[in-house]
Amino acid sequence: MAMPGQLMFARRLGPTARLAIWLLAGLACVVIDSRYHALDGLRSGFSVLLQPVRDVMRVPADVAAELAGFFTRHRLLQNERDALLLERAQLLVGVNDAKELARENAELRALLRLRDRPGQEVVHAALLYKGHDWFAQRLTLDQGASGGLRTGMPVIDAAGLVGQVTRVYPGSSEVTLVSSPDQLTPVLVERTGQRGLAAGTGRGQMELRYMPAQTDLRPGDRLLTSGIDGVYPAGIPVAAVNRVSRSQSSPYLRVECMPLAGIDRARGVLVLIAKPQAKTR
Repeated sequence: MAMPGQLMFARRLGPTARLAIWLLAGLACVVIDSRYHALDGLRSGFSVLLQPVRDVMRVPADVAAELAGFFTRHRLLQNERDALLLERAQLLVGVNDAKELARENAELRALLRLRDRPGQEVVHAALLYKGHDWFAQRLTLDQGASGGLRTGMPVIDAAGLVGQVTRVYPGSSEVTLVSSPDQLTPVLVERTGQRGLAAGTGRGQMELRYMPAQTDLRPGDRLLTSGIDGVYPAGIPVAAVNRVSRSQSSPYLRVECMPLAGIDRARGVLVLIAKPQAKTR
């Protein structure tokens, strides 16, 4: 039974009819929008409303791209850092080699300037190794009897007296350093001409013995060989005064000295050989 106000024989539109109506409505909107741009405002409104959605949906892709770029840049930076560290190490090796060559060249030039000593011949020798016993204060050279070396010959470097040849072998020789306790070297003070006797202490240092308490000695005074022993030529630098102390209980000064020669640094030395004197009639 029909309700009041309801048509008794009314029928609903079928699916086909509704589809046709929606298609016509859509076609009309397309025609109106393409011809009169009537839907631009609506389109702009939807674009503004959907912008946050688009931003949220784009976040995973942006994060993935940023992470990929980060790891790529990190790997590139690591490779560049490794390359720079390798280049730095190579440069340091080159700098150290250049410094070492410069030091050796300076030492060789200084030795060459000492070759022309009046009344002396020189034999250039290289240091092979230092004695196993540090307290023995000995060096081994690569020249021996075959090079004309004999015991007792003085050995110098560019800075001063190194020591004395004490053992000679066919192809090598041993040098006892001036800082050895077995060595006594007659010296004179360059500034005053005062003579004395320098002895090694065995600790890489020397002392000037038996100097009266009233002797004029100052730190920095150079000691040269006096030549009175007939072993060392006169005028070879031996040591520099390091400290002068006076004792009330002793009539002598305590004079500590430091050898001038590069005892633990020199690589090349000169062995002095006295030239034979021409006989006069």
